[in-house]
Amino acid sequence: MLAQERGTCSGSDLYFLTPSENASRMLYYMTSCGYYFTNNDYRIQREDYNNYLIFYICKGRLSVSTGDVTMVATAGQIGFINCHIPHEYHTIGNTEFIWLHLDGTNTGQFYKHIMERHNGFVFDTPRAEEVKSSIYEIVSACRTEQLPNEACLSYKLYYILISLLDNRSIEKDTVDSDSPVSLVTRFIKEHYNEKISLTDMARVANMSKYHFSRLFKRECGYSPHEFMMLIRINCAKHLLKTTDIPVKVIAVKVGYQDVETFTNAFCRRVGLSPSRFRKYPI
Repeated sequence: MLAQERGTCSGSDLYFLTPSENASRMLYYMTSCGYYFTNNDYRIQREDYNNYLIFYICKGRLSVSTGDVTMVATAGQIGFINCHIPHEYHTIGNTEFIWLHLDGTNTGQFYKHIMERHNGFVFDTPRAEEVKSSIYEIVSACRTEQLPNEACLSYKLYYILISLLDNRSIEKDTVDSDSPVSLVTRFIKEHYNEKISLTDMARVANMSKYHFSRLFKRECGYSPHEFMMLIRINCAKHLLKTTDIPVKVIAVKVGYQDVETFTNAFCRRVGLSPSRFRKYPI
């Protein structure tokens, strides 16, 4: 479908899709997508569009404003915009970009974490080409009227969101055993039953506490403290299910100073007390 919006040029196209009630409740869904060639006249300003926008800049520049922040996306960059709040974007000169509007299930949580990971709604990522290819695949399917069913489309949208959350390139998907984060994760797994501070972790990584914390969260998706807690909880689960060791002893074995702190942490993560977890069949 040819685009007729002000500022769109010849060759631009866009497509609309209305999700079913089931998709709206349970899946990720797309409401529109397109491939645009634009000039200086292209400008969009909305109070609320009731979804999110992901775009990839092929050529040119796109200025984006949301809240009190304005960022300029350039060729090769990704934009992820919360269109549930007031926003505005316009092209600077001749610009070519591919885009889609999506929403559903926990897209808002993805948005929050991706913004934290990339420090903004316009960013570089080693996964940019993957995201571009995924969006282009969806746009091409619309062009040929071969769009997959809602469940398959949800999976494709989920893959895009995961790609934005994962800051590693394809070539770096294998773990570098000598990287600062790998050294610390190995250190935690070997010493989880001991008292470990952020200072200890940063020392192993040979970094300042501030830079180490940011690096760890960017690569793993959670803080060093949370990683250590999850390791302790997993070890506690194993002991609860495979031994008769009292809960208070297990608490000490997995690195907690007292059983109350351990029980509170276990309940928050598992949803059951250690004693109830022990009784539940696997």
